[in-house]
Amino acid sequence: MNQFNEPINVWVLFTGSAVQPWCFFWKGRQIKVEKINLVHTSKEGVNIFYHFSISSGGNFYCLRFDVNKLKWSLETVEEE
Repeated sequence: MNQFNEPINVWVLFTGSAVQPWCFFWKGRQIKVEKINLVHTSKEGVNIFYHFSISSGGNFYCLRFDVNKLKWSLETVEEE
């Protein structure tokens, strides 16, 4: 598993009050989210983060959404 904290661009769907990543862009590739495996939140001081553990093409990614800054980052990657 590779650890990152790399800014990424993410296309999302809004369903009611929930946000769901649909695809993201990393290393010149567009990676479509096939399945959201787990969603959880964390807090650092007053900052709130949503963490999305997703799978795509047999690979696993953890995306983080910073609620205060409205920014996405790629936290971890596990590729075959």
